[in-house]
Amino acid sequence: MRMKFKVLIGSPVRQVPDILKEFLKSLDELEKDNIHVDYFFIDDNDSDLSKKILKDFSSSAFSLRTLSSQNKRKVIIEQGDALEKYICTEKTHQWNENLIWKVAAYKNKIIDYGRRKFYDYIFLVDSDLVLHPKTLKSLISAKKDIISEIFWTKWQPDSPELPQVWLYDQYSLVPQSRGERLTQEESSIRVNKFLEQLKKPGVYEVGGLGACTLISKKAIQKGVSFEEIHNVSFWGEDRHFCIRAAALGFQLFVDTTCPAYHIYRQSDLEGIEGYKKEQLKEDSAQSSPPPVQVSAARTVSETDISNTIKDFIQKYFSCDYRIVTGFEGHRYFTQQYISKLMQRQDSDINCLIKNKIRCMAFPLSINVDVEKATEGVVKAKVNFSVKSIGEQGEKERLFGCDLILKEFNRSVWLVDFISLKNDQGTSLLGISLVDLLESRERIDKSTNNKVTLAMLVRNEANKYLDKVLSHAVRYIDNAVILDDGSEDNTVEICKQILKDIPSYIVSNKRSNFSNEISLRKQLWDMTISTKPDWILCLDADEIFEDSIINFIRQLIDQPTFDYYSFRLYDFWDESHYREDSYWQAHKYYRIFLTRYQPNFHYTWHETPQHCGRFPNNISMLEGCQCNIRLKHYGWASEALRWEKYKRYMELDPEGKYGNINQYRTILDPNPTLIPFTFRNDIT
Repeated sequence: MRMKFKVLIGSPVRQVPDILKEFLKSLDELEKDNIHVDYFFIDDNDSDLSKKILKDFSSSAFSLRTLSSQNKRKVIIEQGDALEKYICTEKTHQWNENLIWKVAAYKNKIIDYGRRKFYDYIFLVDSDLVLHPKTLKSLISAKKDIISEIFWTKWQPDSPELPQVWLYDQYSLVPQSRGERLTQEESSIRVNKFLEQLKKPGVYEVGGLGACTLISKKAIQKGVSFEEIHNVSFWGEDRHFCIRAAALGFQLFVDTTCPAYHIYRQSDLEGIEGYKKEQLKEDSAQSSPPPVQVSAARTVSETDISNTIKDFIQKYFSCDYRIVTGFEGHRYFTQQYISKLMQRQDSDINCLIKNKIRCMAFPLSINVDVEKATEGVVKAKVNFSVKSIGEQGEKERLFGCDLILKEFNRSVWLVDFISLKNDQGTSLLGISLVDLLESRERIDKSTNNKVTLAMLVRNEANKYLDKVLSHAVRYIDNAVILDDGSEDNTVEICKQILKDIPSYIVSNKRSNFSNEISLRKQLWDMTISTKPDWILCLDADEIFEDSIINFIRQLIDQPTFDYYSFRLYDFWDESHYREDSYWQAHKYYRIFLTRYQPNFHYTWHETPQHCGRFPNNISMLEGCQCNIRLKHYGWASEALRWEKYKRYMELDPEGKYGNINQYRTILDPNPTLIPFTFRNDIT
C-alpha cells in the first residue's frame, strides 16, 4: 500500500466573491488519492460575502465531491486585520510595502503551523488561481523540496503572458553567467528559448518562484521563511523567501505539466471555461488511443487550425485607440514573434492613440494546407478586410497573408511566421498593425541582388586588412569604406585591393573613435546613399569561412528573409579561439548581413561605445540563422590584445558600456583556447 501524504494547503485570502468561488472550487476538485489534505486560510477579506464563502468552504455542503467521515476536511480560518487598502484594477494590482510584509507574516504563520503539526508538505496558493485537478499529485511526484506549478500572466493588459517564475534577481528571465555582458539581441534570444522551454511539460530548475508553491517537510523543518532580509532591496516577499531557501541549500523548481489559470483581473473570469475545456481535451487525449495515421504526416484538425486563425486575425488586426486592445493577439504568436512585437509595442500604441485609430478585422477566406503538413507545422493562406476609422476618415482595405503555424501542447497552434500582402499582392514591411495600416511596401527582390561591404577602418595597414579585403572581394559586389583619420597607408591598401570593385571611400580628417555611434551612423548613411540591395558589415579583422563564396547568392537571392545572423569566433592566435564565461560570442548568432528596406524606420542604440554595427531594430524584420562561421582576429596576438585593452580602459574605464570584468580578462596569461576546425562546407 502506498504511503498517504499529509498536506496543508494554505492561503492568505483577500478576494472578490466571484474569483474566490472559482479558487475554492478548484481546491475542492484537486485529485487527492493517497493524499490527506487540511486547509489553513487567513481571512483578510473586506467583503462580507467573501467571508461567508470562505466560511462555507469548511462545510460539506460546499464540496462537489463526497466526503467520507475518514477524510472530512479540516479547515482552519484565522482572521486578518483587513485594514490596509488593496486596489485591483483591469490594468494591474497596486501593492505597497505594508501589504507585502503583512502577507509575508500571514504565510509564515501558515508555515509555522505546518512545522508544528509535522505535515509532509505545505502547499501555499494565491487565492486568484484556478488549479488543474492533477496539480497536487504532479507536484508531489516531482520529489522536490521546493517546487511551484507554473501559471502565465499579462502583468500589463497589452503585454505578452509571462510566467511567475524567474532566473535571477528581481525578475530576470535571461540565462547568463555572472558578469556576462549581452547585447539586446542575445538577451532576447535567450529569453525566448527559456520561455519556450517552460511551455513544454516538464520540471525545470529556476532561481525564483511563488504563488503556487509546494514546500517539503525537510525545507519546513530547516527554516524556510518569508521574513524580510533587511539588506536586500528586491520587491516582494517571494524574492526574500527564495534567497533564504537558496542560502539554506535548497534548489528551486517549476513544474509545467499542469499550468494553473491566473484570474489577475475580473475580466479573466471569462477565460475559465476555455481553460477547463483545454483540461478536458488533454485528459481525453491521454485516455484515448492515438489517431490512426494514414501517412507519414501527423493527423491534424483543419477546423481547429482555421478557428485559431480566425480568432488571431480578429484579435490581432483589430484595435480601439481608447483601450488599445489589439495586442491581445500576441498570445497567438510563438515567443520568437512576441520578442519582435515587444520591441515596437510602445511606438505602435503611440501611433494608434495619436491618430485616434479604431479598426475591426474580418476574415474572408482561410485555406489550410493540411495535406502538406509536416509534424507539428502547417501552412495557411488568409484573406481578410480591415475597416478603420481615424483622423483621416473611414477606410476599408483588403489584405492577404501567408502563415506558418506550429503546434504546442496538443492542438494548440501558434503563429510562427506571417507575410502580409496588400490587395495588389505586394508584400508589406513588418508584422504589426501599424505596418499594415500604413501599407509600407517591402522590398523582396529575389534575383540579381548585390552585396555591398560596409567597413569602418583606422590604422589597419599592419594588421589583417589586406587578408580581410582580399577574401571579401571574391564574393562582394560593392564596397563602402569609412576611414577614421588613419595615420598609415590604410586607405591606399583599400584602394589597391578594391580597384576592380565599385567603391566609395571617405576619410575623416580627425578621428572620432571615442564616439563609435557617430561613426557607425556615418558609415550607415554613406552605405544607404548608394542604394544597396544587401549590406554586409564587417570589421577590418573579420573573415568568413570560404563557404560564404559559394553560398552568398543563395542567401541573398530569395524573397523571404531580410537578415542573416552568424556566429563569431574570437581567435587568440591563428588557429585557436577563446572560450570561457566572458568569451563565448561563438555560442550566439549576431546579424552581419541585412537587406536594406528603404521603407523601414531604423533606430540605433545610442551609446558612445559598444553601440552595435547595425541599427538595433533590424531583428524586427524576418531573419534567419546561418551556420557559416565568422573568424575574428582582433585578439589574435599579444600586441593586438594590449592595444585593445588600453583603448577600452581609456574610453570605458568603469565598464559603463561594456563589461569591466571582461576587459580585465583580456590580458589573462592562461586563457582556455579551443582549436578551430576548418571546413569549406555548411553543416
